[in-house]
Amino acid sequence: MRRLVFILALSITVFLSGCIRPYKIDIQQGNVVSAEQLGQLKQGMTKREVRYLLGTPLVVDPFHNDRWDYYYSFRAGNAKQAEHRRITIVFDDEAFREIQGDVIAGESGSMPPQAEASTGGTKVTEPQPNKKKGIFRRGWDKVFKK
Repeated sequence: MRRLVFILALSITVFLSGCIRPYKIDIQQGNVVSAEQLGQLKQGMTKREVRYLLGTPLVVDPFHNDRWDYYYSFRAGNAKQAEHRRITIVFDDEAFREIQGDVIAGESGSMPPQAEASTGGTKVTEPQPNKKKGIFRRGWDKVFKK
């Protein structure tokens, strides 16, 4: 009898272990530059002021000292493709001249978090957290929450 209970418990454990999905973390890389930060950029700002406002650029090309590149990549744990953004800050004699890339500079707070910006045919959507619940969480909510 004990042997039957042990085999039954072991088989149930093995069966239920197949239902567990491994957790995959979200991967966020690069510089997070918001539309509000870009809106604060003004013509003629020095490199030091731009670095203070946006942070250290990811790429400073030694052959193009008048150009800084900010890259951002986000991949949700369950997603197959990552979302990418690229912003290039161009200087003219140590003074800020223009912004190029995927994100459009707007006034402070003018772009809501779910807004889409498009430039040059590239569509950028800010990543939203995944709100999908698993089967155990839905069951728990049905039983214990109203």
